[in-house]
Amino acid sequence: MSWTKQPTLYPCRSFAVAREMIQIAVYGKGGIGKSTVSANVSYALADMGKKVMQIGCDPKHDSTRALLNGRDQTTVLKYIRDKPPFDRRLEDVVLDGLKGIKCVEAGGPEPGIGCAGRGILSTFDTLKKLGVDEMDIDVKVYDVLGDVVCGGFAVPLRNEYADGVYLVTSGEFMSLYAANNILKGIMNFDKGIPRVAGIILNCRGMENEHAAAERFADAVCLPIVARIPRSGLFAESEKRGAPLLHLFPDSDEAAELRKIAESAASILNDPSRLLESRPLTEEQMGRIAAGEAVLPNPDGAVPDGPVCRSCVRKRGSEKKREKLVASCAAAGAVYGCSTVTDSVTVIHGPRSCAHIMSSSRNLSEIRKGKKRRFMNDPQFMRIESTDMDDTVSVFGGAGLLEQKIRDLILEGCTRFFIVTTCVSGIIGDNTIDVVTALSNQHPDLYFRVVEADGNILGDWEDGYIEAADAVADMVDKNVRPSGRYVNLIGERYFFRINEDKDDDAAALLRQFGLDVNCRFMYETDMDSIVNFKLGSLNYMVNDDAMSRGVAKVLERKIGIKVEQDLLPCGMYEFKRFAERIGREFGIEEEAAEIVRKEETEYISAISELRKKLEGKKVLIESFYIHSIDWLIELILDLGMEIAFVGLAPEREWKAERRKGSRFEGRVEFTKDYWPDGGSDEVERIKPDMIISDGGRTGITDIHHISFVRAGVGVKCVIRFAREMADAATAPPVEGWRLTGKGEMMGDERYARN
Repeated sequence: MSWTKQPTLYPCRSFAVAREMIQIAVYGKGGIGKSTVSANVSYALADMGKKVMQIGCDPKHDSTRALLNGRDQTTVLKYIRDKPPFDRRLEDVVLDGLKGIKCVEAGGPEPGIGCAGRGILSTFDTLKKLGVDEMDIDVKVYDVLGDVVCGGFAVPLRNEYADGVYLVTSGEFMSLYAANNILKGIMNFDKGIPRVAGIILNCRGMENEHAAAERFADAVCLPIVARIPRSGLFAESEKRGAPLLHLFPDSDEAAELRKIAESAASILNDPSRLLESRPLTEEQMGRIAAGEAVLPNPDGAVPDGPVCRSCVRKRGSEKKREKLVASCAAAGAVYGCSTVTDSVTVIHGPRSCAHIMSSSRNLSEIRKGKKRRFMNDPQFMRIESTDMDDTVSVFGGAGLLEQKIRDLILEGCTRFFIVTTCVSGIIGDNTIDVVTALSNQHPDLYFRVVEADGNILGDWEDGYIEAADAVADMVDKNVRPSGRYVNLIGERYFFRINEDKDDDAAALLRQFGLDVNCRFMYETDMDSIVNFKLGSLNYMVNDDAMSRGVAKVLERKIGIKVEQDLLPCGMYEFKRFAERIGREFGIEEEAAEIVRKEETEYISAISELRKKLEGKKVLIESFYIHSIDWLIELILDLGMEIAFVGLAPEREWKAERRKGSRFEGRVEFTKDYWPDGGSDEVERIKPDMIISDGGRTGITDIHHISFVRAGVGVKCVIRFAREMADAATAPPVEGWRLTGKGEMMGDERYARN
């Protein structure tokens, strides 16, 4: 198998579908009338025959109310908070308003909690993932709060979202000041690209208002597109829950609003009408406030202070005690991406986050200073961090990310996963643009961004599945099955009891003359991932929600089928596995002979161990392991009595746990069982042994054995049966006894479990 270079892959924020469409952002300070203007402009554009979508980007979520006849609608942020990622649909957050206008409201966090600007980023990302760019739209109108142009609220200013920006202002100084700040934000994004459409003067009725607005407009070299008079018709329209253009189409106010729509429509045909952003300095704004005329700045505003991180004096290393999040989506994504052995995973976030994420395998320090990477490096050695500090909240962290990747390229790294964290998301770092620029400069390198910032994506499990989605992008879909190869899916370190059992699966397959092709998401190289489809069969190693999530990703993205059965554990499953292998590879007779040999060894071993265990009463407690039929089968074959099987309550994160067992009717199952409530049951039934996957403690006069899935094949359950027999013949407290020095000594049998 040879690795074939794949195209550079990363999730697009939406490289727009090729079609005639214009995107308009309406900015201005809070209360200046943006929503009223936006709704009427959308109505006017729709009246001109345009297919319009209006997206409200204000936490008040009242932008589209007039278009919906006063109806409220579910905001995107509330929707993604309440709805799991895989159940979301675009039509749930896009409503049809007057004249067929598509209406969307971003919403915001609870007052005083969270970052509303981050909510805008999450809204736009969610809409794109749900397919908003595939809708047949001529004009998108963004209604955006513009008092503070932070990273989140500045998203609609970016080139990919807004073709033209209108500034809504009155003649009041604070309104003009907000408009100037917006111009500064546009200049930071545009780098000289004309995108300002003009000023909309929404009059407040103050003295000399037109003159004040005109002084500002002349100074920033922008036209006043419309002059909307102060009028009671707007209040009447709001009270009646409809746009002014709908209720009073022949009014002077309506005529001014139509001028804005005509201006927006003209940009679609003639983008040269757009103008560069030329904001004023603080000193110039002071002169505007004093009523003085100001000459335009030919090159825009002169910065009033440092604008890049390198200009800021580095602060001392102040140590702070912080509460750390142990199970975020970014941690799951880092864990999953770093399983690719010939790649490096860059965490775009604080070093403290990277420290926690690298501890997924009980490794607590990120490697630094090593000049070369080798494929046998431990997983934590493939993790790097941009080491964000508190200055990034003001100056951004894109420069840190770019420099980190450039340094790693110089070290010889060629394949990169970049995982974003909460911090990069909150400050609005445009990670995709940074990586795209580097990819264009280094087309021979591989880059993939996984945007896992914040908990909008979900928790650890969701981040892990998102990483699987990223890794699956490497698979060459044109490869066809060849030879006797099998793929293993969803292996993870914490499913391993002993590292020396890592070869159980390979040994099982070798019995049938098969080889492991790819261990997807478990210490595998890009070569194996690219050629994943060489495998004829695909088996999950464990029956848990994450493994099934990974399997669904692979089935959806690369068109494979994942077997419903797991790799076998125990005699019954081994027989089913052998039959499947025999049919697939045409070796039915060889497979049947292998089964006969294994069954002979199994019966011989179990018959000997039965002498020690027959008749003993067992309580099984299952809190986390989904499939325990192998254990029930083993205990019954040993002639032991199962008092009952206690199943833990089904929690939300276990919603997909498979129901049922082939032993239902033969064995008693007690649902909603928990150790704290099971002590009376233990006293009542007086079992000889408790076998639990929950690490039960507190009862000293009964033998305890902990279990996970025993392993793969038949020999693994024989090993487990021997451990049960050893435990049954020792005193109950023998497994954990005090040494002569007063220290706790773990018996080797129990230490293995």
